Amino acid sequence: MSHQLDDNSYSSANAIAVAGLNLALSFENASVERLEKRLSECIVPEVKQKILHHLDQTKKQQERLRERIRVLGTGMTPTSEKGRLAIPEPPHKLKMMIESSSSDKEREVWESLNDLIIERAEAIMYRGGIQALQLLKADKKTIKELEKCLKEEEAFGDWLEKNNPKVAKRLMTTQIEDKKQGKKKMRKTTQEEKEEEAVSAAAV
Repeated sequence: MSHQLDDNSYSSANAIAVAGLNLALSFENASVERLEKRLSECIVPEVKQKILHHLDQTKKQQERLRERIRVLGTGMTPTSEKGRLAIPEPPHKLKMMIESSSSDKEREVWESLNDLIIERAEAIMYRGGIQALQLLKADKKTIKELEKCLKEEEAFGDWLEKNNPKVAKRLMTTQIEDKKQGKKKMRKTTQEEKEEEAVSAAAV
């Protein structure tokens, strides 16, 4: 009887672990899609390099999660669904206004902030999952794999938190300078047009 209870407990722990792993995988599926989009749109070389590196890490995380799901779920097919990432969603009208009026530099600052929010949320997810599996005395191999994922999410999040302010300052400073240069060119063009008009009038 005791042996049967132990088997039931182990089976229950496995079922909870597999559900949690599939949840984590759904978020990583969504992360890969977003990171690929960010990679194509990012305008800051050092950020783009970090995104490329983390995209490679995220694909490896997917494989770790799939492998553990197959092992613990006795051959179960890992989910291909995409979870909803923890990105702030402004009201629709405000979102449309931001997207239509923002420059590339402003959008980069906004998306870099979203990058950080996602990484911190994923780190919380992995940390909570590890704690849950430890309480359930679940598979130690699975816990170690989740710890690897956590370490990678924390490292990227730490880099973003440290570098986002510097990148944002550089982008906004460049944008202000570009606007100043644009106004100077406009004034110069206007002045040149007035001079040409004056010359033409004198010639007549």
